[in-house]
Amino acid sequence: MSIGRNNGAAYDLSLFEPETKKKPAAKEKAAVTTKKDNAKIIKLDTEPTEKSQRRKRNPVRIIGISFLTIILAGVCSAIVYNNVLINEQNEQILSSNRILAEKSKLEAQYQIKIDSKLTTEIVETYAENKLGMTKAKSAQKEFVALAEGDQGKVLRGDEKNNLFDQIGKLLHIS
Repeated sequence: MSIGRNNGAAYDLSLFEPETKKKPAAKEKAAVTTKKDNAKIIKLDTEPTEKSQRRKRNPVRIIGISFLTIILAGVCSAIVYNNVLINEQNEQILSSNRILAEKSKLEAQYQIKIDSKLTTEIVETYAENKLGMTKAKSAQKEFVALAEGDQGKVLRGDEKNNLFDQIGKLLHIS
């Protein structure tokens, strides 16, 4: 049987065993001089150490990210809370609009009933018979003509004066 192109590497269990770390020899770390060109060659350790593999944690960065996370969570919860309030208000508005529409329909129905029961003839006969009223004749009507120069002036107003009106009165502007 032929093993194949991997030459049985899949069955080599030594590939899955943890590698033992070899301590670098003093020769590898020390500077080595060559006789050819008298240059110093420094061989560096090619295996990464645990300290370089470990993630460096900056406390300022951790605090900043935590602070931003708290702010983001607060903003998101405020948005959700406001949306809940808006939805509740919209539901109240819709129910109030439905009630208003129903009341408007009832008002129209009652107005139609009142108009059908109280015609102008019924009102005139009631006024003549029960109240003793009569229709106004053309001789009883009097028209008043106003000249262009006539003006009406309110001597005592019932409106409330604001701060600007009071200041104007003190300064005699108005």
